[in-house]
Amino acid sequence: MDDNPVSRRRLLELSAVATVPAVAGCASVVDQSDAGAEQTPTNTPEPQTTATNATENDTATDEQVAPGDRPETISEPDIDVPSNSLLEEQPNQRYPTLGTADTTVTLYGNWKCPYTQEFVREQFDDLVDDFVAPGDVSIEFRNVAYVDGEPYLGEDAPRATEAGLAVWDIDPTSFWDYFAYVFANQPQERFEWATTDNLVRFAEHAGVDGLDQIRQAIRSRTYNRSVEESAERAVELEITTVPRVAYGDSVTAPTVDPESTREQFERAANGESGSGDDSSSSNGTAIDGN
Repeated sequence: MDDNPVSRRRLLELSAVATVPAVAGCASVVDQSDAGAEQTPTNTPEPQTTATNATENDTATDEQVAPGDRPETISEPDIDVPSNSLLEEQPNQRYPTLGTADTTVTLYGNWKCPYTQEFVREQFDDLVDDFVAPGDVSIEFRNVAYVDGEPYLGEDAPRATEAGLAVWDIDPTSFWDYFAYVFANQPQERFEWATTDNLVRFAEHAGVDGLDQIRQAIRSRTYNRSVEESAERAVELEITTVPRVAYGDSVTAPTVDPESTREQFERAANGESGSGDDSSSSNGTAIDGN
């Protein structure tokens, strides 16, 4: 499942999305359209993590918190980890996949996005219990780490995505423990916290095997092509904000309209086609505003 390292130059060909003013949790890392606009995110969920980059002061600047600083603590996750029995038929999938069903629904998110964290905390477990555990639906997890050829939510976002893919490839049965640890302890997105050392530290706390392999895979950009293809697929689906859930060409916004996402899972479980566009344009971490 390894990928050959690829230059980001190819991503510049992605013309369907453009970096624009962010909503919710992106304002601190994306250029503002109005000169001198206030860069404090609005409607951002309350921080729900005990991990911070060297300070708990919400007014800390990037200069005060160096990108390479380690999170002070990594706490046990309060997110339920799915049973490993749901991985029995999925260890060779290219992207992290949970469940044994042939019908797959894909979650598009970002390791640094507070709204992806909100979805994981508030909805993910119920969807797994209701649709994945019975064997009706599988969930694929993809990260959108580039926008218009540039890193999305910070220079460290592609590294965070590649680390997740490395964990999935090298020790897939521990991936969902890693998933729970990262989202339970997610530092604020304005900090470039996803260093190789910090990502390996998350994996160590999650009990992931092959830490040296994972470290080497992150440093060598082994999974860059898979990251690139997720960005391309997001463009094809016209996904402009994460988190988003896709089934066929139907896209829903789970943090805006959770009922539509649940109906989407029900259609998938019933074998109905995933067609139509149910996407919503607000309340998420924006990729673009078109």
